[in-house]
This record gives sequence, structure tokens and C-alpha cells, in this order.
Amino acid sequence: MVERNTLWSDITDRFREELGRPSYDNFIQPARLASFDASQHNAVIEVPNELSRERWLNTYSSQFTTFAFETNQMLLSNIDVRIVEPVVDLIEEIEKNNRLSSQQMRPGDSTKTTLKHGNNLDAKYIFDTFVVGATNQLAYGAALAVSEGSLEYNPLLLYGGVGLGKTHLMQATGNNALVNNPNQRVLYVTSEQFTNDFISAVRNGTTEKLREEYRNADLLLVDDVQFLSGKESTQEEFFHTFNDILGHSGRIVMTSDRLPKDIPDLQDRLVSRFQWGLSVDINKPDFETRIAILLEKAEKENISVDRNVIEFIAKQVDSNVRELEGVFKRVAIMAKFNQSAGDTVSIDDATKILAELDIAQKSEITISFIQETVAKFFAISISDLKGKKRNKEIVMPRQIAMYLSRELTDNSLPNIGREFGGKDHTTVMHATDKISAALESNKLIQNQITTLKKQINGD
Repeated sequence: MVERNTLWSDITDRFREELGRPSYDNFIQPARLASFDASQHNAVIEVPNELSRERWLNTYSSQFTTFAFETNQMLLSNIDVRIVEPVVDLIEEIEKNNRLSSQQMRPGDSTKTTLKHGNNLDAKYIFDTFVVGATNQLAYGAALAVSEGSLEYNPLLLYGGVGLGKTHLMQATGNNALVNNPNQRVLYVTSEQFTNDFISAVRNGTTEKLREEYRNADLLLVDDVQFLSGKESTQEEFFHTFNDILGHSGRIVMTSDRLPKDIPDLQDRLVSRFQWGLSVDINKPDFETRIAILLEKAEKENISVDRNVIEFIAKQVDSNVRELEGVFKRVAIMAKFNQSAGDTVSIDDATKILAELDIAQKSEITISFIQETVAKFFAISISDLKGKKRNKEIVMPRQIAMYLSRELTDNSLPNIGREFGGKDHTTVMHATDKISAALESNKLIQNQITTLKKQINGD
């Protein structure tokens, strides 16, 4: 029989040997082995915060399994490791205690919790101010249909990278729904708000009030559902909320940075339900859409910017809408100042702004350039890098190239996979996870990545 504390001590000793001091002090030392069942081959590791949990999920869980096997040969190497935060583990116990205590309370004694965020919508997010292009047209059409009452795309999941307009579309859906029918119960929350509301309700004994607030919604909008990952009790509550809303013909719109099946530690039944309706990928805007966004901003701000300057900015800033708008704010300030002085914003002025924000250089980095740099560095061909050969001399450079493509560009996993000979996005995810883990302790790969980044960035 393996003793839990002894096993944890042996494993943390291995982590101390393998990791640098900062990683060990920040992520290993604060963690604890909350439970371990050798017969069932499962372990629960408790960590103090979401950042630690993400690092354990992405890097240290697999190392834990390896070290467990190496330090005690009696253990199997396929341990199921769950990473949790303390508050999540305590929810069921708290709920049980609250049920018991509520039986002893007099009527009127319990504290009632009313959700303070209401529908929490920002009035500036409307469909009229969302610039539609080839990369977001389907998402726009589906969101508009949902806002008008359609159940055809129920639930609707909008997924993609940061700054691409997911939240804008989601809130526009809510705002337009209320324009069409002000009596609708529309609720917009982030997954973090949902989690905090649930925990607060459990602690205060007001779960029925919470369920009334959420489950009776006609339109529930939930931002960043990927952060439900690993929160078992919260997922349980959301599962029933999901069922109740769809059960009375309500609508649900969600956003995520990835597809449901790629969210770690998300219950299979939630993955299945999230895929019932329509999942739409929003990619970074194309050149024409970026120009349209800048022209719309200029008109709204009532400033005059030369078309050549607009096109120059659109060409240089090709990552996401948020960054594009950030650059334009600087240009708008300069334009207003110059207009009062009788001048106009020039391409030279725009170039200085881009240099100050360190954007122009980053926009030049492409997947093909990364592939060329990596292939040359490892003395292999581009065709090998994109091909299917599985020998170590090819696989490692390919994984490094995929990692750098994810790290240094704003391309989605599917896009990167396509650039590597049509690889599946899960292959790219595996490659980036493997290189990320190796960077924690492998000095050779650390040096290779550092050198390649300098070559790619032109340092």
C-alpha cells in the first residue's frame, strides 16, 4: 500500500531536482496531494489559484504521473490526475452544511442574495457598430438570428482568439433581443461571475434564488466558458441550468477560446450539449475588413485621415480588432491635434506610432517565415517539416516550429495545422504542450527556442 504523504514527498523531491527554483517555489511547493487511490489509479492535487491550476493541467500533471511510476514501481503509469482549487472541492460540503443549518433557521433569518449584475450589457455593443467581413460573417448572421428569437442555432458558441469581436457580438445579441422584446429576461455573465455567484449562493444558503435567476432566463449569454474547466461542482450547476433554459425554449450564447472538445477537464455531457447547436470560429479580420473597421472608426470620431494612411495601418496591424482599435486611438489623438494646427496625419506619423507600440515588426512574422527559419536552423527541408516523417530528427523541429507559430503569430490551431501539411489542430496542441513542458527543464530546447526567436524577430 502506497502512503500518500510519502509518495508526495518523493514526487516533490523529483520536481525540485528537475525544475528551476522559481517554478518549484511558485507551482510545486504551494500544491498538495489532497487524495490518492492506488487501486482506482486516481489522484487529486489541490492548488491555490487558477494560474497554478493552468500550469499543472498543461505541464506538471504528466510529470506527476511519470515521477509516481519512477519512484514506486508498484504504481501503474496511467494515473488519472485531477487538479482542483480548494474552494471547488469544498462546495458540496458547504452546500450540505447550509442545508442542515437552514432547517434550524426561523423564517426571514436567511440572507437573500440577488444577482447585482442584472443583464450587465454594455449599450455600445450593437450590431450596427460591428464591421462584418469574410472571417466573421457566419458568426454575425447566427448571432443576429438568435437575437431575433431563432432557436435554429441553440446553443450558439462563438470561439476564437482574443480581440476578434466575440464579446461584441454576444452583447449585441442581448441588446438587440431587448430592443425586439424589452420584457425578455436577458442575462449576460462571464463564466467567472457564474462560478462566483454559485459559490456565494452555496455559502449563503441561497441556491434556490440563484437557480431562479439563471434558469428562468430567456436568453443566457456566457463569456469565456473555457474557464469552467476543472470546476466540477460549478459544471454540475451549469449543466442543469443549461437543460432548464433549453427546456423552456430559452436561448444560450457562449464564447470560448477553443472548441468544447478541446477544453481540458470539461465534463463529457457538457461537451456534448455545447455541440448541440452551432459552433462558429471567428478568425482575425482580412485586409478589406480592417480597412472598413478603420474607416468606420474615423467616421464615428469625425476625424479626417488620408486613405493611404488607413491602408498602411491596415496592412501593418493584421492580428486582431482590439489591437487595430488601439493603434487607431493613437492616430485619432494625433489627427485631432494636427487638424487644429492645419496639418494631417502622415504615413511617417503612423509609422512612429506603430514603432512605439512595437507592432510593425510583429505583423511581419508569418508561419512560412518561421518554417523557413526552423528548417534552416535544423538543416532539414521545408517538405520534411510539413510532411509525415516520424523520426526524431524531424519530429522535434516540427513541434518547435508549431510552438513558435502559436507563440509568435495570432493564427488559430486549425490554421497552423493547415500550414503544416494539413495536420489536425490536436496535433498542433500536442506539439505546443510538449515544447512548453520541455522548456521548464530542458536546457538544450531553451537555448534553441531563444536563438530561433532572435532570428525570427531579427534581433
